[in-house]
Amino acid sequence: MSVLLPGLADSHMAQATFRAILDAIAHPGRRYGLPRLAQAPGSLSPAAAITLLTLVDATTPVALPEADRDTAAWLTFHTGAPAAPAEVAAFVLAGPAHGSARPVLASLRQGTFDAPEASATLLLDIASLTDGAPLTLSGPGIAHTQTIAPTLDAAFVAEWQQQGALFPRGVDVFLLCGAEIVGLPRSTCITEA
Repeated sequence: MSVLLPGLADSHMAQATFRAILDAIAHPGRRYGLPRLAQAPGSLSPAAAITLLTLVDATTPVALPEADRDTAAWLTFHTGAPAAPAEVAAFVLAGPAHGSARPVLASLRQGTFDAPEASATLLLDIASLTDGAPLTLSGPGIAHTQTIAPTLDAAFVAEWQQQGALFPRGVDVFLLCGAEIVGLPRSTCITEA
């Protein structure tokens, strides 16, 4: 008989995932592979599922798409994370795979100048990391520039540039697709290539 254990029971998988997430945020624009879970709700990409299990716990408010009850039940069982509206959540999951539009970056928690770490992290589950319009990244963690081409909506770059004026406040973003992750920390400058 198999027993379903909550959270990431495999410490090696948890460590490998956390390391990849740290590397992704430290090196903006680079793609990192993530371990795959044996079970996750059908609407979650493998990257979204393992990232949520790694980063959230019972003290972390999470905003999930309203229609995605299976994901909410799965996440509550495994982490105890409380549901919250996107405006106050520490982590916000969105993307076409979940039937939800990307929230406007300015509508999410921005942190304060004294506590910029109190901002939200947007987990954006997208269709492709390579089939969108080319974007040029620069800033900390990037030697010169980095070019990426994720499938993002047309307003994303303008919103990102507006958020740059608030630094150190702002939202960090992880782009998730399949079993890969790309980090976009708020310190990254993004321009259309």
